[in-house]
This record gives sequence, structure tokens and C-alpha cells, in this order.
Amino acid sequence: MRKKLERLRLDKEKTEKMLNERDTMLDMQMKELQYRGDTQKMLEIEVDRLYRLKELKSYCLRISSIRSLREKEQEKRITGVAKSISHNLGGEDDDEEEESVGENTLQSPCSSPVEEITEKEK
Repeated sequence: MRKKLERLRLDKEKTEKMLNERDTMLDMQMKELQYRGDTQKMLEIEVDRLYRLKELKSYCLRISSIRSLREKEQEKRITGVAKSISHNLGGEDDDEEEESVGENTLQSPCSSPVEEITEKEK
């Protein structure tokens, strides 16, 4: 009877030790899975941000080309005004200068076609 109780006690200790080891192992695996899940979420967020950044960059490149066209038009107007002013300094009347300046400033920039293009893209 004592031998049987001793053997049962040893089996119980062995089983508890084995269960504790398995519990520890499962905890480690669960922590690793959580770490991998967190890492995957972070990577997915980063990929999403990079994708959006790429879209934003391509959108900005389209906008910047329009902007440069607008700047070119403004440069043409400015040089036209400067030429007319220098020409007026050569001996033309001030009334003609006002007309030429008024003509250049009243010209609308290429905003309406640009606005149509940007509205179509939206």
C-alpha cells in the first residue's frame, strides 16, 4: 500500500512537471504568435502608407506639371508687360501703356481648362 501511494505521488509530480513544461512552451508559442501578428499589422500599415504615398506622389506630379504651365503663362504675361513698358518708355503715350497692361492682367490664366481636368480626375 505504501509503495503504491509513493508511486502515485511520484507519477503525480512527474505529470505536474510535464504539464508545467507544456504550459510554459505554449505560453512562449503564444507570445511569439502575438509578436508575429503585431509585426504583420505594422508591416501592413507601412505598405498601405507607402501605397498612399505613391498615389500622392503621382497626383502631385500631375498637379506640378499643370502648375509649371501656369507659371510659364505668367512669365509670358510678365515679359509682355515688361516689353510694352520698355516700348512705352521709348516714346508712346501713357494711355496705350494702361491699355496694354490692362489687356495682360485681364487675360484669364489657364485656370478654367485646368479646373476641368482636375474635376474630371476626381
